[in-house]
Order: sequence, then C-alpha cells, then structure tokens
Amino acid sequence: MINSLRKYVFLFIVLNLFIIQQGYAQDKNNLWVIGIGVNAIDFYPSQKVVTDNDDGKSNINFGGPQILATRYLVNHLSVDGLLTFNQITKYGVYELIEKYTYVAMDINFRYSFIDTTKDFTLFALAGVGYTSFNPETIWIGGTPIKFGSGGTLNIGGGANYWFSDTLGLNFEALYKSSVSEKLSSHFYAGLSLVFRLKSKGNARWRDCF
Repeated sequence: MINSLRKYVFLFIVLNLFIIQQGYAQDKNNLWVIGIGVNAIDFYPSQKVVTDNDDGKSNINFGGPQILATRYLVNHLSVDGLLTFNQITKYGVYELIEKYTYVAMDINFRYSFIDTTKDFTLFALAGVGYTSFNPETIWIGGTPIKFGSGGTLNIGGGANYWFSDTLGLNFEALYKSSVSEKLSSHFYAGLSLVFRLKSKGNARWRDCF
C-alpha cells in the first residue's frame, strides 16, 4: 500500500511540474526552484566493528523519489526544503531480509560560491532534518540494532547546472549526524531535475544566487 501511494505521489508531482514548465509565460511571479529526483543513502553504524564479513560490497541504498524546493533569501544565501523517500535493504555491513521505509525531511541553508550568473554553480549546505523509519526496530541474529527515527544535523555541498533559463540538474550530498540514540548517522546524495520559476521583469532566478 505504501509503495502504491508513493507511485501516485510521484506521478502527481511529475504532472504538476510539466504543467508548471508549460505555464512560465503566464506566471512569472515566483522566485522558486523546484525539482524531483533520486537519491542514495549509506548507513555505516558506528557501533559495528569491521570484520572479515565486510567483503567490500556496496553499502548504498538507491531509491526515490525525492522532492526539492529552493527559495532565495538574500545575497548568495537561500534555503532548501528536501523530502526524501527510500527503501533500506543495506545497513552498513548488514544485508537486511526485509525492506524498511526511509522518509526524511530536511531544511538546509545554501551559500553559493561561484558567480551566480553562470550556468554552473557550487554551494555549501548546512541545516537540520528529521528521519522516520517504519518499523523502527530491526533484528539481526536475534539481536536488535539501532534503526529508529530521529533528528539530524546536516552539513554538505552541491552543484547546479542549467541547460536553459528554466531547466537544469541539481546534485547535493550531506553527512547527516544523528542527535538521537535510535538513529545512526549516515550519508545522503541526491540528483534532481530542477525547474526555475521566473520572476517579473528582467530578473532571473539564477541571478539571485
């Protein structure tokens, strides 16, 4: 049921982004960038000591969708809102029998370094988030391990590349340090197709960065 709901949400968002993209000529009143994409989550539990069982296999969980919204604040500063979905089957060196739903909500401040009139920009990110799991406890070999919901402190960076005035790619990577005993710190990386909502007059959203 959860997977079906996620598919409907994904289709709804794609359709709305397509409608927005076609409607730029009629509505140029917003200074927003919105996007949708995929992500990768990498857990490596700090309480797990690396042993011979760590055979070099990837610990990365690839999934999606993710939804990104960015709003300009002042100078080179803006704020990102990020909603991430994934299915966790790898928890560090552990291979999980079942899939566990990962949902994260993050708010990060973005500071851009490169001349914002360029098609390519680099930026730093810092913020907070909350990660939710269902269920919150997993068992391996009869032993429960930390796999719960909790808050995070985020730090990272990313880049934008614009193909046109309205369409581009966004890449972001974060280290999410947990502030909860139930949640392990982990790495996030995401790639999104982004759409720029133009403003009135000659100003462009890209020029605000």
